[in-house]
Amino acid sequence: MQLKKELAMFLIVGITAALVHLLIVWLLVNMESLPPLQANVIGFLGAVNVSYFGHSQFTFRQTEKFTVRTFVQFIAIAATSFLVNQIAYFYGLKWFGDTFYLPILTVILVLVAVFTFVLSKFWVFASRESAHK
Repeated sequence: MQLKKELAMFLIVGITAALVHLLIVWLLVNMESLPPLQANVIGFLGAVNVSYFGHSQFTFRQTEKFTVRTFVQFIAIAATSFLVNQIAYFYGLKWFGDTFYLPILTVILVLVAVFTFVLSKFWVFASRESAHK
């Protein structure tokens, strides 16, 4: 039952973060400020904040207050997932063209979310008791 609640909250927080990410990219590209690949960096920076605070407060309901350890682990996962995201986005844009920049990014965000959930649950936000067993 707990896993179902975590998955539901992960989806809500994840969708919110993804929408922030996509909105930032869309705005930057449509204002002709940045091309999609560069706008993706800024979109990630906006979404990672929503993601960390949403997951720490709602998805995995940390009982302890903010810890540097948790934040560093989360940033490690976020950086790794962003690297995968950026590489996949580069090739997606190369293969399909900039015209499809939002659908390509949407698919990538969904695929990377699975990786993020597993590592967040079992490494970053794992309770200290279960982490030491």
